[in-house]
This record gives sequence, C-alpha cells and structure tokens, in this order.
Amino acid sequence: MATLKEIAEKSGVSLATVSRVLNYDETLSISADKRKLIFEVAEELEYESPRQKREKKALGAKRGVGLKYGKIRFGLLHFLSLEEELEDPYYISIRLGIEKKCRERNVELVKLYRDAAGYPVEQLKHIHGLLAVGKFSREDIKNIRLHLRDIVVVDASPLEEEVDSVVVEVDNTMRKLLDFAIEQGFKRIGFFGGNEKYSDYRTYLGEKRMTAFVEYLTEKGMYDPSLVYLDAFCSKSGYKLFKEALAKGPLPELIVAGNDAIALGIMRGVYEAGLKIPEDLSIIGINDIPTAQFAIPPLTTVKLYSEFMGETAVDLLMERLDSRKIPKKVVVPSRIIVRDSCKLKP
Repeated sequence: MATLKEIAEKSGVSLATVSRVLNYDETLSISADKRKLIFEVAEELEYESPRQKREKKALGAKRGVGLKYGKIRFGLLHFLSLEEELEDPYYISIRLGIEKKCRERNVELVKLYRDAAGYPVEQLKHIHGLLAVGKFSREDIKNIRLHLRDIVVVDASPLEEEVDSVVVEVDNTMRKLLDFAIEQGFKRIGFFGGNEKYSDYRTYLGEKRMTAFVEYLTEKGMYDPSLVYLDAFCSKSGYKLFKEALAKGPLPELIVAGNDAIALGIMRGVYEAGLKIPEDLSIIGINDIPTAQFAIPPLTTVKLYSEFMGETAVDLLMERLDSRKIPKKVVVPSRIIVRDSCKLKP
C-alpha cells in the first residue's frame, strides 16, 4: 500500500502538499495540473486515505449503513437545468431510475447543480460518489475528479478509459430503425431533430442521431439533405419544422423524429394541415415516452431503457465503492415499438 511520502517523491512535491491535496484542501495554492498529477499518482499507486479505509470497512460490514455520515451518500449532477429536464421525459426517466435504485440500496441521494461559477466543489467533498447525467465533456469529468474520484456518467462516455459510463448505442439504434423503415418500403425518409452545441464532442448532441441517420442512408444511396430539418428537442420545434417542410415541399414519406417530443409536435402540424397519419405521412419517434402510446394514432418509436440506465449507474457506483478499479462501459440495447403512426407493408 502506497504512503504519502511515496506519492510526494513521485509527484515532485512536499509531503504536506500531498496531504492537503488528498484531503481536498481548497485553500492550498497549487495549479490544477499539479493537483491532477498528485491524484493520478495516488491512484496509480493505489493509495487509500484513512477515510477511504474506514468507509470500505464499513461497506464490507454492512452495505449502506455504518459510514461516517450514517449511510452512503451519492450526488446527482445533471447537465440540464430543472426547467430543461421537465421538457425531456427521457432524462426524467433516467433520474427516476437513479432515485428508485438508491431507495432500494438505502443510499442517500443529493441533487447537485452547476451554476455560473462551475461545479459545486464544496458539496462534492461530502458525497461518496457522483452520478453525472447527460453530456459532460472529458474536461468536465477531469475537473470534477480533482475533487471526487468515483463517478459514473449516464448517457455519455467522455472518459471511458478511467470512468464508468452507461450509454445507448446510437449508431446501432438508428440502423435498426432505418432497416425497419426500408423493409416497409419507404424511399423518401426525412429526419426532424434538434441540436444543442457542446464543446469537446464530434457533433452537436442531437446530431449524434442525425449523423447516424445520414451515414447509414448515404451507405444505402438514399440520403436526401433536403429532407433534414433541425431546431430544438421539444414538441414546439417538431410543429415548427413540419410547417417549414410543408411550405417548402414535397414532404417525405416517412419522418424519423429525433425524439418523441418532436414527433408529437409534427403530429399536431399534420392534423392542422388536413393530412392523415399514416395514410399521407408516417412518423417514427425515439425514446418511447409514456405519452407516445396515447397519441392519436399511437406513436411507433424506439424504446430506450432510460430508467434501467439510471438503475445500472447506481449499481456501477456501488461496485466502485466496493473496491472495483477497472472502469466499465455498459451499453443498453434498444427496441422498436410498432404502433399505428407508421404505415406497414401489407
């Protein structure tokens, strides 16, 4: 087992500096790079602080109780604001899965929020692990790990060589959806999606689905850029984009919506235009939110097991506290739910 002295020697700093960094002393004047180096050396040498040893012993004695604070405490950090989350049932479902699993495992869950100043450093000191939900960049996770080592990212995998993650395989999901559409005989297939710019990603967030759409239809020789419309991830955008497409014409035979909220907005626009679904236009969504099955007609969609993603993230974090060191990336499958908004081949 490594000592503070060994870490100090390998990091090229004093013993006192190592001690203060590993005890999360924010009053210490030290560069972020040097602080990061100390943590990396400590992890490489498998150093455990007295606090970590106490908590691991308590975990082994009785899972979920007996820690310094009475029980295990996890933080939930969302990349969306409260208002933004309310407009996206997909992320609500992930959060509900996290909350459900924490209750089952007697884990206290603390909601954390980013503000203009960045991450809630003070609160990170008082939790045992973090569930980061949404599109966090590599730099985001590196900065958080200066203050807290055990993190699971849900719906992204920005630092998978070091940090656990739970994701949906976007490319395979889109190929599965498009294979289904092509099997039904559709040739003019459009995509109505959203985008949210975020640095450190190859594409905008929503365009991960769009990129998979474009790449696969290009392979098939079926891609038509005039049938792609982008705005935001909400029903208002679906309604707006359909109005634009209707005015521009001609409409696709089938619209793949970036999520179910967009699909529901499209459906409203279709009805206002006096058209019928699926006779005049077929629509497929993504996510299978609770209202999808009650749309008129019920929405064909791709089910993403978002609640299960949240539950899985909690299990991964518990494994980390139970001494697992090798990172895991869990890829959750998807499934097409066939309903009445898509015309099927006879």
